[in-house]
Amino acid sequence: MMRDPRTPATPQPASAGDTASARSADSVDRVYRTATQRAINWHFPPGERINEVALARELGVSRTPVREALNRLASDGFVRFVPNRGFLARDLTPELVRDLYELRAAIEVAAVRLACERATDAGIAKLARAWATATDNASARRLDRLTTADEAFHRGISRLSGNEQLETTLERVNAQIRYFRHVDQESPDRLQRTHLEHAQVLDYLARRDARRAGDLIERHIVLSRERAIAVTEQVIARILTTNETRAPSPRGDFP
Repeated sequence: MMRDPRTPATPQPASAGDTASARSADSVDRVYRTATQRAINWHFPPGERINEVALARELGVSRTPVREALNRLASDGFVRFVPNRGFLARDLTPELVRDLYELRAAIEVAAVRLACERATDAGIAKLARAWATATDNASARRLDRLTTADEAFHRGISRLSGNEQLETTLERVNAQIRYFRHVDQESPDRLQRTHLEHAQVLDYLARRDARRAGDLIERHIVLSRERAIAVTEQVIARILTTNETRAPSPRGDFP
C-alpha cells in the first residue's frame, strides 16, 4: 500500500553509525577545548613533547580524538608535528613574540581604520559604554579583569570593522599572546596608560579620524610587543616554575 504523501513520514531512529560519529565528534571537541586552554596558559613547557597516551587516559578517551584535536591545535599554531617525535608544544622565543605582536598590530590597525569608515555612531557608543562598565569598579583593577577588559575592547573594534575574516584572525592571534598580555599589564603605570589610550581611540573613532586612530593603535601595540620581548626569559622561568609546582605527571604530558 502506498503512503499518502500528505502524511508526515515517521521519524527514523539514528543509526548506530550516526550515534558513534556524534560521540566521536564530541570527544574531539572536548579534548580540543581542554588542550587549547592549557596551551594558552602554557601549562606544559615550551618545546616539550605531548604524551598522547597519557592525555587520552586523563580525559577518558582513545588516542584517535586526541590526535585529531592536536592536529587542530597545530593549525592554530599552538603545537607542531615533528615526524618520528609526535606533537611538540610551541617554542617560546623573542622572535615568536615579535612576530605575533607585529601580526596583531597589522590586524588591529586595519580594523580600527575600517571601523572609522563603517561603524555606526551607536556601535561606537556601545563600545565606549562596554569599556566604561568593565573598568568602572574596584574589581577592574585586578590584573586578570584588566587583561580581559582590554582584550574585549580591542575585539570590539575589530567587530566594528565589519570584516568577519579580520575578526576571526585576530581572535586566533589573541589566544596565542594572551599570556604575554597578562604580563604586559603588570607594568605599574599600565592601568592608567591603558585608560588614556582607549579614551583617545574612542575619540578618534567618533571623529572618524582613521589615520590618527591607526597610528595610536600601532604605537599602543608596539609598546606591548617591546615589553613582551624584554620579558620573554622571565616568562619562560615563570612557566617552568609554575609547572614544577603542579602535580607530577609523565614527562611530555599535560599537567
